Amino acid sequence: MSKREEFIALFKTEAEEYVAALEKGIVSLEKAPENQEIAKELNRVAHTLKGAARVFKFTEIQDIAHRMEDIFEKVHAKQMSFTSVSTDKMLKGLDIIKVILEKIGKGEAINMDVSGICQELQQCVPGSPKVEPSKIVTPQPHPESKPQKSMEAEEYIRVPLSRVNKFLNLVGEIVINKMKTSAKIAQVKKLTTLSKDVQATVSSLNEALKMKLSVEDDVIKLLGQCNAQVLKLRESSLALWDNLSSETFQLDPVINELQTSMKELRMLPISTIFEGFPRMVRDIAAEKGKEINLEIVGEETELDKKVLEGLKAPLMHILRNCIDHGIESPEQRAASGKPKAGTIRLSASHEAGTVVLKIEDDGQGIDAERIKQSALQKNLILKEELEKMTEKEIINIIFMNGFSTSPMITDISGRGIGLDIVRRDIESLKGKVILETQKGQGTSFSLILPLTIAIIQVLLVEAEKLLFALPVTSILESLMVNNKDISTMEGNMAVQLRGHAMPLVRLSGILGLPSAETDEEDQEKNEEEIPVIIVSSLDKEIGLIVDKIVTEEEVFIKGLGAHLGKIKNVSGATILWTGDVVVILDVEDLILNSHLSHPAVSGRKTEKIKKAKEKRILVCDDNLSTREIEKSIIESAGYIVDTAVDGMDGLERIAKTKYDLVVTDVEMPRMTGLELCEQIKISDERKDIPVIIVTSLEKEEHKRRGMVAGAAAYIVKTSFDQSNLLDTIERLIG
Repeated sequence: MSKREEFIALFKTEAEEYVAALEKGIVSLEKAPENQEIAKELNRVAHTLKGAARVFKFTEIQDIAHRMEDIFEKVHAKQMSFTSVSTDKMLKGLDIIKVILEKIGKGEAINMDVSGICQELQQCVPGSPKVEPSKIVTPQPHPESKPQKSMEAEEYIRVPLSRVNKFLNLVGEIVINKMKTSAKIAQVKKLTTLSKDVQATVSSLNEALKMKLSVEDDVIKLLGQCNAQVLKLRESSLALWDNLSSETFQLDPVINELQTSMKELRMLPISTIFEGFPRMVRDIAAEKGKEINLEIVGEETELDKKVLEGLKAPLMHILRNCIDHGIESPEQRAASGKPKAGTIRLSASHEAGTVVLKIEDDGQGIDAERIKQSALQKNLILKEELEKMTEKEIINIIFMNGFSTSPMITDISGRGIGLDIVRRDIESLKGKVILETQKGQGTSFSLILPLTIAIIQVLLVEAEKLLFALPVTSILESLMVNNKDISTMEGNMAVQLRGHAMPLVRLSGILGLPSAETDEEDQEKNEEEIPVIIVSSLDKEIGLIVDKIVTEEEVFIKGLGAHLGKIKNVSGATILWTGDVVVILDVEDLILNSHLSHPAVSGRKTEKIKKAKEKRILVCDDNLSTREIEKSIIESAGYIVDTAVDGMDGLERIAKTKYDLVVTDVEMPRMTGLELCEQIKISDERKDIPVIIVTSLEKEEHKRRGMVAGAAAYIVKTSFDQSNLLDTIERLIG
């Protein structure tokens, strides 16, 4: 990479930070248009971005940033008001800059005409003369006008992630070598003890031989020499043991500091991903006709970069869910005595070696009864299973694949995918999700995550003479349970623990390990107390019966390799000081495969409910290519598909053939898709046929018209993909 390429890469990174700061600040300024400090800071950021772009001759970014700078300068000087119109134009400008930065990152030619957005921004400034883009000359401030810094600013360096990861791997090897050294010290200590015993034995033999006059003098001499050599060996071993102990003692703090520094090197403030959320909440709330205030607390909380990268998508899912399902409309909130504007609070904090993120809203909460009815209606779970579940377990049904209470599936929510993905993503980061809700008051999602997923604390346990590691973050407690206290409930083992029955299952049974015990050993073991590890996931707790609790260790996680994919019950592996490879178990998988978990906790549909075969679907679209593409996609999933050229043709086919589902476009000759949907719903015989609308009409008013017409799903063609359509069909008819 040339120097210029390095500088451009650095510019792109910095520019992305400026764009994020502008985006966040603009949303804040819209809510507080009289706040001159915000305007002043945004003016500074826009000016910096403009100057950096000018250095590298990215005139498109320079022109947009310059127009923004003009607006902020006028707002700060109280020469104009900052309005929602200004906000919309500026956010549009930032979106264009993002596209340009993406092109820069890929090394592509920009080839973008930004004159349109520049003119739109310029029109926001009262009385501003029109200036042609890319012909702006910005006067440089006089050097003396810049305030002198009172103290030296802290210097920062940018480190490629590949280099950091390599460094982290080296740290892992050092930790392993440290454990090996500790083991050698113990071995040397044993050697000194053994040499002491040998020396004592030889000494005794020497004394005994001296008492017998018949023994040759040279034998006595040799034994004396042997005694001296063994004594010397003992002294050398003691010296070696002392040196190794001293070196290890000195090495410990160095390695600990190196390990801590390495973790810190990968740490980034969580504001890195929080910055784009205010705009996202603003835009979606406006689209849904809701008023929402987003409060962010703890932006300075730091997390491992890899954890942050995996956290953004789950947080966006939850925020969208809060906006769409949690916060009520202004009219509904006013009717229930709440402020018209709802509040979503996003907070982050360090707690006991973990990071806890909370997403709380003051909306309508989650209705457990509605969840039950929706789960039954969609055949996600059997009625007899529901009757056995606690209210918490019923609430957790929302994490099941395919669950939704939305009256119509849209691109924002209700497609049956979202919260199940949230749980999956958080668990892949070695974290867990806790859901709390109160009907009419609000809902809270707590995401508990490790600071880093490279080095973790584990509990080493033994099952059938094999060693396994359990992440400490998933362990509630470990205890010894007497066999006589174990009872059997519905064919499963359980023990009374603090007033409630704790289900028990053997770890070896979940893992399918063959027994390594003889009948005599097994009988002897059954008569003793047994070690139990209480683990939890998604409010589900079980006790894992193990053969032995070995020790607690801090270990370096080794990946299994992408070619292996996801292995059942396994999340990774580590290497111990002995050189042995130990499997790190996936507690979530263990609970799911323990057969003690309801489908709502496992996230799986009840196995007894099987997908019905030979479902027939009608596709209505006046465009031949679209019609055939949709037909091909649906047929590939095993459905029988007929086609119609418009709504009238579709209605005639429905009158002659029984269909399980209809997929239709909106704008068609003779009869539109909405009219077709209405005709289906007014018929007693056909009203239960679900209708999926696939259209290019993407405005919220169009979606509402689809809902009024009775559509079960509304998919916009611009966001259309194969999995989206098939997931929706499966959710509606199986």
